[in-house]
Amino acid sequence: VGAANSSRSLMLGLLALCHAAIPPAPSSSAAWMQRSHWIPHNDSERTARFMRLLPSLGLHCPKVGVSTFWYPSIGRRLRGAVALEPIAKHEEVCVVPLANMISFLSVQNSSFAPVLRMADKDVSQRGLWEAAAISLFILREGARDSSPHAAYIHASFSGHDPASIPKTLPPDSDAFRALKPSVQATARRFQARVAALHQRLIAPALQQHPAAFAEGGACDPTAAASADGAASPRSCASLYSLRRVTEVLGVVQARDWNLPVFGRTRQFIVPVCDMLNFGQIGLRVRFDDRRSSFLLWALRPIAAGAELLFYYGSFCQDEALSNYGFVPPVSRPCEGSSKSKHKGSKHKGMP
Repeated sequence: VGAANSSRSLMLGLLALCHAAIPPAPSSSAAWMQRSHWIPHNDSERTARFMRLLPSLGLHCPKVGVSTFWYPSIGRRLRGAVALEPIAKHEEVCVVPLANMISFLSVQNSSFAPVLRMADKDVSQRGLWEAAAISLFILREGARDSSPHAAYIHASFSGHDPASIPKTLPPDSDAFRALKPSVQATARRFQARVAALHQRLIAPALQQHPAAFAEGGACDPTAAASADGAASPRSCASLYSLRRVTEVLGVVQARDWNLPVFGRTRQFIVPVCDMLNFGQIGLRVRFDDRRSSFLLWALRPIAAGAELLFYYGSFCQDEALSNYGFVPPVSRPCEGSSKSKHKGSKHKGMP
């Protein structure tokens, strides 16, 4: 009986997960769904519009704002989350419904489903493929004329410069050549894995399922190459090129969360919460199966004006620098493999 009840609970959870992974379907005329609503504005204006829109999107983060903070270790300012008001001990800081997240299930419940089935028998890079599928979905939703994910993609995700993530840098670039050899080696391994995945799965999928990749006017699957052989800027080959996939995949892995959801650990992009920079201020997260929501709460009081930080996990120096562009002070030199701690934390890095 116990086993039957457990199976029943798991099945109900999976049904809820699949249902919640489908974004709500507001009127397609909603201004915030239109790409044209975001493109004319700079990053600061887009962010301000997005944060004002949160209640309408169903996200409850009333005391969270966005600011920039100076990081002496890297010599530049970073965008991050800030406490707009004092936050009490045990207070819920942010509640993000599953429907607002972008996950592998978001892709499964879209017209990309046939593309995913092409990879069902290939488990050699399953973790990387899940992140790559999320990347393809973000590329398409960000390029199409209208999308339920337009607000997040154009106001938040697109503000993360891939050039700040060393493992995405072109090997022939000056920035890549300036990296120390061990970081270059880490980046080359990542790019080799992405290139193999692109050649084996993504490029063939573009040929077999052009309508899925072009949905919503995201790109033109019929656009021909120019005289010099380069892809047209509006072509699907250009939008989903190896370079673009590598860059977006790097950003996805720098922002995603890996948490147990209905009994299985899954990768998610969580709006607002993915702006937490690395550090320790007493914040914890979990996915609440009953509420079908991602919860961020405080273990201790947090003062107004404090940057909201989260401990990503344990990384060696080369891995941290390659994945995020910075090295936490507590990081040790890399010796063999390094794994981040993902139980109850923000698991970051290469699967």
